[in-house]
Amino acid sequence: MSMSLIQYYREHLQLRNPVLIAALAGWNDAADSATTAIKFLIDRWKPVKIAEIDSEDFYVFTETRPIVRIVDGMQRSLVWPANQFSAHSLPEQERDIILYLGVEPQLKWRTFSECFLEVCRHFHVSEVILLGAMLADIPHSLAVPITGSSSTPELQERLRELDIHSSGYEGPTGMIGVLQDACRRANIPAASLWAAAPHYLAATPNIKVTAALLAYVNSLLSLDLDLNEIQADAVRFEEQITALVARDPEASAYVRRLEEQIHALADEEDEDDEDDLEDEEEPPVVETAHGPATDLDHPAGTGPLPSADVLIRSVEELLRREREQGPPTDTDDSKDEG
Repeated sequence: MSMSLIQYYREHLQLRNPVLIAALAGWNDAADSATTAIKFLIDRWKPVKIAEIDSEDFYVFTETRPIVRIVDGMQRSLVWPANQFSAHSLPEQERDIILYLGVEPQLKWRTFSECFLEVCRHFHVSEVILLGAMLADIPHSLAVPITGSSSTPELQERLRELDIHSSGYEGPTGMIGVLQDACRRANIPAASLWAAAPHYLAATPNIKVTAALLAYVNSLLSLDLDLNEIQADAVRFEEQITALVARDPEASAYVRRLEEQIHALADEEDEDDEDDLEDEEEPPVVETAHGPATDLDHPAGTGPLPSADVLIRSVEELLRREREQGPPTDTDDSKDEG
């Protein structure tokens, strides 16, 4: 592997047994939930950029296009797909943090994985936590289901302590699965956390799913993060979606069916547990468009949501307006300037 594929910005930076937290945009990032979690941590910590994997060999740029931005009102700046590693020191903790934010490549996955591993080795990464999100037939109104997997018994036990069920998924995988396997082969302890996102909100950045991922990462790594603000955003997001769903009888009926099926499946699992308390078998897993989901995440027989496109457009418009103008102060559609 050519070292020219990796650019180091702080090559001699000394970190204390760093934990790397990673997410990639693309197939394993339903509703932008996992990458938004990394962006939250970047915004919170303001980490220093330490390394980058060059994009030239790994992308089909007609599929993952570079972006043109205007600088100072006239100069155009070209932004290529980025795969950046940033470091943050936590003096009060025993270990430092490396954040990785990338885009799933189209080409040379094994070479890409070797680049990722090379950066891990260079900074002596002690543990890798991979974040992913998949679409599933779950309602927005219930707690976000989280599943996980790990490469070591110690990590598996820590996941169990957080009541994160392991997944027995078999089938197509994305770069998250490839990187976890690469870490396993390189004897770098690795775990992945998967959040399930409602499929009818697929096109919307889902802050509730992001908040759930952050809460589990916070507990898993004992980061002592203050997540009150993003959790409040998640509550407001859920309330907005509930209000939009309430406007459409078909959408309301669909979400109610999802809720009923989730509760029914949970009741069945409780009965099974009572029948056989010693049964340690993992929950059955089905495939979704973005990765693994337990049966609890993917109840069958609900059918498509008739008004999904309308609902998604409404949510996108509402959230776009809020991002631009701040939360609305009333329920009319008046447009404020600024």
